[in-house]
Amino acid sequence: MKNMKLIKKIIISIICIVLVFAVAGTSIALYKLDMNKYERTATPSGFSVFTQPQKKLINDADFYVSTKGSDDNDGSFSAPFKTIKKASGAVEKLVSSGTKKYEKITVAVMAGEYAESDILFDEKGSGSEGTPVTYTAYGDGEVIVNGGMTLKSEDFENVSGEAAERLNKDVVNNVKILDLSKYNLTVDDYGKLKSVGGFTTEKYYDGAAEVTACELFFNNSRMELAKYPNEGNLKEGEVLDKSDCYEPNPPGPTDETWLERRNQRGGTFVMDDETYNRVKSWKTTENVWVFGYFFWDWADMSTPIAKIDDSQKSLTTKYCSKYGFREGGIYHFYNVLEELDAPGEYYIDRENNILYFYPPEDLKESDVMLSVTDKNIFTFSEKAQYISINGITIQGTRGNAVGMLGQNCSLTNCNIKNAAGVGVEMKGMNNTIQSCEINAIGKDGIILESGDRETFTYGNNVVDNNSIHDYGEVQKSAVAAVTLVGIGNKISHNEIYNAPQTAIHFTGNENIIEYNNIHDVVLQSSDAGAIYTGFNYSTYGNVVRYNCIYNIGSGDFTPNAIYFDDNTSGQTAYGNVLINIPGYAFLIGGGRDNKVTDNLIINAQKGIDYDDRAYDGYHNDGWYGKNVKETDGRLWVLMNEAKALNEKWNHKYEGIDRMHQDYSREDDEGFAVNPSNSTVTGNVIIKKDGKIGDVADSVYKYSNVSGNFTYKLKNAEGFFENMKNGDFSFAENSQLLKDNPNLKEISFEKVGRY
Repeated sequence: MKNMKLIKKIIISIICIVLVFAVAGTSIALYKLDMNKYERTATPSGFSVFTQPQKKLINDADFYVSTKGSDDNDGSFSAPFKTIKKASGAVEKLVSSGTKKYEKITVAVMAGEYAESDILFDEKGSGSEGTPVTYTAYGDGEVIVNGGMTLKSEDFENVSGEAAERLNKDVVNNVKILDLSKYNLTVDDYGKLKSVGGFTTEKYYDGAAEVTACELFFNNSRMELAKYPNEGNLKEGEVLDKSDCYEPNPPGPTDETWLERRNQRGGTFVMDDETYNRVKSWKTTENVWVFGYFFWDWADMSTPIAKIDDSQKSLTTKYCSKYGFREGGIYHFYNVLEELDAPGEYYIDRENNILYFYPPEDLKESDVMLSVTDKNIFTFSEKAQYISINGITIQGTRGNAVGMLGQNCSLTNCNIKNAAGVGVEMKGMNNTIQSCEINAIGKDGIILESGDRETFTYGNNVVDNNSIHDYGEVQKSAVAAVTLVGIGNKISHNEIYNAPQTAIHFTGNENIIEYNNIHDVVLQSSDAGAIYTGFNYSTYGNVVRYNCIYNIGSGDFTPNAIYFDDNTSGQTAYGNVLINIPGYAFLIGGGRDNKVTDNLIINAQKGIDYDDRAYDGYHNDGWYGKNVKETDGRLWVLMNEAKALNEKWNHKYEGIDRMHQDYSREDDEGFAVNPSNSTVTGNVIIKKDGKIGDVADSVYKYSNVSGNFTYKLKNAEGFFENMKNGDFSFAENSQLLKDNPNLKEISFEKVGRY
């Protein structure tokens, strides 16, 4: 916590730029600028950003729960219940009785670990605006609701016999085994391996379920199935068979196309000699899986090995990659007993119920947990209302941790972790996730789907002041800290970091994304953004403002900071600070009616890109032409969607009803393919070449791109007090202020968590 206090102090003391009416800020403590190149510095670790809430504020709860209690008790302080499920049943009876008017109903959960899951809150146990129901941590110590199973250190044994012979001799003494039958566990409890990844095709072959197999956690960190190589990836050699699913251009095959190709062959590619020899050293490749970005470096999936051909030194996959295979695509193997050679790796012999584990530290002083349940830990049903959970740690499922489907419900001061699926699936209206930590999550931190676009009804959900990190640990692509779908919701003041993909992925209308501190994300993807939206022409009215994004991407991956993809229109972005961006600070993929103003960009490899893919596709036979030249092209489908929406839309978004499929209006700014009525102005861009970036001629023709300020990075040192050391306070006689009198300085403690 000492480190955290220091970081907070620095954040509060830094200077931010306000352009005209606004704002821009950043947490300088976590990065540095190099005058010649962008340079990552490690995100601070070894401390928790989560602070347990004060839990001694309950004078008189209605019911109490204790690990030392009994469900035969009456739930009083002296005779508490043993389970939260029992307490929720008692709440239901209390609500239904109607014998007494309560200001609130409180369930106090005492410190300890509760082996529970599938806890359902519905209308029977709901509160009201005047009488909310709260389940809250009480007393000293942590309250943990765990859907997993704790494994005892004394149950682990040394490995021996045939298994020992298959392991690396240098590490065999470090590997421990545990007979899962001691815990009455079988493969039915912990599950078979299934394909993972945002672009998996397993369902078209085997009808795979959505739930992931069990996972192993050591001291609250996710362990890894034994893999090769331990670090980095291998590269596909010559592709001998792209498979019959080959279609490299997005969006790829439709579901109907896949169904026609069901149970057809996967792809085949050559391995290099070293890899081939390694594979041949394994006793078997049965149940060995391959994870990869087989074509695009943003589309991940995994597949079992179907065949190894010794004559060609080739590998054939069981499942096809959605976009096929290409030479140079990256991959690695996992679930290989012989490759259990690094601390933190494990392997489960599912036929014999044996867990193999290479612990990172001494087992005796550690916490080892196996996720077992495939259910939510908590579920707020669609009819649940005015129910809150406060200060509770929720963990240990191979499904989703929380399903929040009701209205006027909340999660506050909770720690949601160690889930293979989604942290919180949030639907309904007027719900809140606030001051929580969400981490060690297999897929999305939060999926928020709320609001009715057709009737223009706001969802009014809020995701605020949370720390969301280490998500996307199972599925690497098509995930986000917050995936937002809907209308009229807010994502604010969150710190988001350490993940392979997007921080915030949104679509819909009238959503606000503001004051978020985002860093060290999109670490394993290129064609992606820290804040991303795309593939919908009618998502007008969203506002992205006052966010700080820095130190994204890693290695060969060059993502963008803010990405409005594939003709996204009607977005507003201002007052954002974007620093050390390996791709574009802003990538705007065509579209119209976008306003990108008054943002500060420092040391992006590419500044602002505004292309005209729809215009170019239609007029010049560009790659996007297939979406605009046919009456059923994607752009026109999306335009028809916007056109069909009610009168509120036309009143709110003037002119949206004019953008229709009328080929006689090719040169009219109202023609949908033309990038019209956008504004890119007032942005400050400081980068190596001192240029704005790449803006298409048609964008200049149909929109306003002017009044931006560009500077070379080598000339920027005098603008700030000490840029090399991360001090971006304006120098006393900063040339920026002389050139741009509208710039001013303010403290910006609003960015990030408060």
